[in-house]
Formats: sequence, structure tokens, C-alpha cells
Amino acid sequence: MLINIDFLDRILLKPKALALFYAELKNKLTKSTIYINKKSNVLDFNKKTYFFNDVPDYIIPSIGSNNNIKLIKLNTYKGSMINLSDYESVDQYLKANFSSDRRSKFNTYKKRLEKCFNITYKVYFGSIDKVEYDRLFVFFPEMIKKRFDLLGKDHYDLTVWDRYEQNGYDLINQKRACLFVIYDNDKPISISLNPVMGNILYGFVRGFDVDYSKFYIGFIDLIYQLEWCFNNNIKVFDLVKGFFSYKAKFTTNTYYFQSHIAYDKKSIASTSIALTKALKIKSFYTMVRLLKKLNVDTLYHYYITKKNKEKEEALKQTNINYKYKTIPLNIDDDISKLDIVIDLFREEYDFLRKPAYDILYTLQEPITSITIYKENEEIFILKGIKKSYKITVAKVF
Repeated sequence: MLINIDFLDRILLKPKALALFYAELKNKLTKSTIYINKKSNVLDFNKKTYFFNDVPDYIIPSIGSNNNIKLIKLNTYKGSMINLSDYESVDQYLKANFSSDRRSKFNTYKKRLEKCFNITYKVYFGSIDKVEYDRLFVFFPEMIKKRFDLLGKDHYDLTVWDRYEQNGYDLINQKRACLFVIYDNDKPISISLNPVMGNILYGFVRGFDVDYSKFYIGFIDLIYQLEWCFNNNIKVFDLVKGFFSYKAKFTTNTYYFQSHIAYDKKSIASTSIALTKALKIKSFYTMVRLLKKLNVDTLYHYYITKKNKEKEEALKQTNINYKYKTIPLNIDDDISKLDIVIDLFREEYDFLRKPAYDILYTLQEPITSITIYKENEEIFILKGIKKSYKITVAKVF
């Protein structure tokens, strides 16, 4: 019998299940023990084979002291991390890994966001009100879905969202996870759920409101998380699996995820299952490594990055069912005759928020300083302190 176990899922989202599987977990990067099982019995290996998937190679698990247990470890694909132990502060990390021009842009994004909106930052770690938790977990999947719908892609985390929502509240209150939130007034515009194990923070799932994408809120959120890591003695920020261009920018180290196959060496059936599974994994990743030697992965990542950039650019003129363009108006353009002022925060004008926020980024003015007039169903005028813009909106069918 082959029993499949998702390692990251067990240690990060179902900590109570640890006692069923491991005698001990050690982190070779920080040279620390992450977990010790206080119970005397762990896995039953009588004629059974266990397949542990997605085990980071820097975590060394001990199954138990049974001499009949044999363990096969196989490297699979790479994960990425930020090794914070090499730096004393977030500023030192940024200086070592980004040019002065890039660091200046990071500051610009944050300053403009805070100038245009009433922004607050919050980390829930050790305590969160259940009402607020439930409210945040309404916004959270909606933000992820909206962005990935625009990109024309599916997001795996949405298929298992119940698992995150059911476990997150207890994990936060037990200091086994952080919830990073950026608010505009009381509206969450960026949320990240990050499990914690020892002095490792895992960048598990994150989402942000695409209406604010002009401000590069994803970068603001990530740097905010790094600041928290340095203030809370986190030594490793594990960005886990998945290829995203932002990870390549922030990563300092890579590691291998491994598949571990533990089996009863006295059982012919268990040994046969284990060796067959190991052969399949070896064959698959031998082929993967061969393709990498031929630079197929480089071409693939280049293609994916290029397509994602194209889609992100398209987002600048798109809002789900609408496309728009903005044109700055001349000083002598007469808008005094316009008398229909619209409330940008009414649900019927959701589609106008992104173009309005994009203009705010350029104007560098508070949202309270602008007025939006409706000329007709397709044309709106945004009047700021210094400039005015015409927003033309067209429905996409």
C-alpha cells in the first residue's frame, strides 16, 4: 500500500498531524530543531510504503528509530528563498540586491500610495478577531480570482481555499502563521497568509486588489513582510515553489524540493512499491534535467515572463468587462458645463476605479481632492487639483 503525504501541507497547515508522521524535524540552514515528537509511536510501517512529497532539502525529517525503515530521498524541482541571516536589516538586504535606481522606485511606489490613499499596515500574529478574520477571507480569494481572471489563468490555491480558511484562524492565534494586510481606510487591498515554523517564514499565498496595481502594491507588500522578518528574528523567507518574475528579483538562494519514500525493507511488497515509485520519479526528473541542459526551461520561463508582462500591460487598459483610455485635458478645455458628479465608490462605478487610481499615481494627489464628472455612459472627466483627464470607457463583449 502506497500512502501519499503532502509534506508542506502537513507541517504548515495541519500541525496537529505532525505527531502522526515524524519523530523529529531539523533545519540544517539554521542548525536548529524545528519539532520533536513527544509521543512514543509514529508511523506504522508494517508492509506499508509512505510517499512524502515536497520536502525542502534544508529540512531533515526523522521517521523513527525502527531499523526496518528505509528512506529514499530524490531531488525534484527547485524552490527559492531569501536567506536573511546574511543581512542585518531590510535596508542592507535591498542595497546588496538592488540598484539605487530600483530602490528609489520602491520608495516612490510606497510614498505615492500613502499620499493618494489613507494607508495602514497590519500584521496579525498571535491574535486576530474572528469577525475581522472572516471579513478578510471574503476579500482574499476575490482579489486573487479577479487578478487571475484578467490574466486568463487559473490559480491552484483557489481550488483548496477551504483548507486555508479553516486552518488559518487557529494558526494565526497559535503564532504558526502571519496574516499581512494593507488597508485603504478599512478596505483590505493586499493580503498575504504566511505560515511560520521556527525562524522560517513561508510565502504561501498572497493577493492584492488590481485596481491599485499602478502602485506596484505587490512590491510594497513584500518589502513590508521583509521588515517584519528582520524585526522578529526570521532567518529564512521561503518563497516556496512556482515560477513568478518577482521571486527571481528577490531570491538570494535556491534549494531542491525532494520526494521521500519510506518503506518496510522486510516486506517484499513494500520494497517493490518503493523502488517502482523511485524509478518513475528518477526517470521523470532525468528528462527534466536533460531539457534544462538544452535550455528549454530558460526559453519557457522567458516566454512565460514575456506573456505575463504583455498581460500585465493589457491590464492597464482593462478592467474585467471594460477597456479604457485616458487623455490629459488642456487648461482651456471647458468642463464647467458638466454637472453630473459621480461617487466612485458606488458599486455601479467599480469599473472606473482602476483608471482613476492610475491617474492618481501620476497626479500624486489625495483621492479626496478629485472630482469625477459623467459626460455620458462612455466618457467621464476626472478633475484634480492641477490637471484634468478624460476617461473613455468601452464595454468588452
